[in-house]
Amino acid sequence: MKGFQLARDVVIKHKIQAITDMKQSLLLLDHMKKFGTVTSFRFSRDPLTKERTGMAFVSYLHSDDAKEALSSRRQIVNGLRAPLNNIEVSVHIRQPTTK
Repeated sequence: MKGFQLARDVVIKHKIQAITDMKQSLLLLDHMKKFGTVTSFRFSRDPLTKERTGMAFVSYLHSDDAKEALSSRRQIVNGLRAPLNNIEVSVHIRQPTTK
């Protein structure tokens, strides 16, 4: 049996109209980098329309980094226009892959 691994992944809920270009995407990424080393950052997209869904996924190198990011569920991203700068952070539990 494999050992238990602490969560290193978080999901961010954001207002779709808040993140519309690369500059705004980088503001969100920079905000999440405050908590630790980011190994993966991606936006969720609708498979049909390819439009963003209002969710982004961040993976950290260490579980303590994710824990720090999760220490405040509601956060404000500096540089984004209020009230669109409010985000909600929660743990992302990956589904086990089947082989």
